[in-house]
Amino acid sequence: MPQTTSAISFKDAKIEISANGSSWTDMSGFSNKVEVGGGERQSAEFFTALGDTPILTIGKRGTFEITSNVVYTEGGGEPSEMVRAAYENATNLYLRWSPKGGTSGQFMFTSGPGYVLSPSYPGGDASTPDVIAIEFTLKTLSITKSVVT
Repeated sequence: MPQTTSAISFKDAKIEISANGSSWTDMSGFSNKVEVGGGERQSAEFFTALGDTPILTIGKRGTFEITSNVVYTEGGGEPSEMVRAAYENATNLYLRWSPKGGTSGQFMFTSGPGYVLSPSYPGGDASTPDVIAIEFTLKTLSITKSVVT
């Protein structure tokens, strides 16, 4: 098989956040990453006296942890405030992202309702010009792949 010529980067991704799973805030201009971890499926092995390999069974899937970040801003409805409020109030938050930019026909990945696990308060170093960014982890049961309409 020849080497692919259709690889994509995350440079034009569309990243959105929602408090209810239906009204979405585009945070592409505030964020630059989505990292998915977890979701491993349980497995078990059992060796019998006969045979050289085990019996292999699989079980249920684990939860997902999605790590993202947002630039800290002080506007009421902006992403950093949505993350802080979801953390402090232990309310659901949703993320969705489209690696190619979110136009019709492209793939989109949407989390189920989840909880923000880590506090998201601003910090920084006054000796650098770095933008204040908040990293957060959303724990959820599911991620659904769909096509942008």
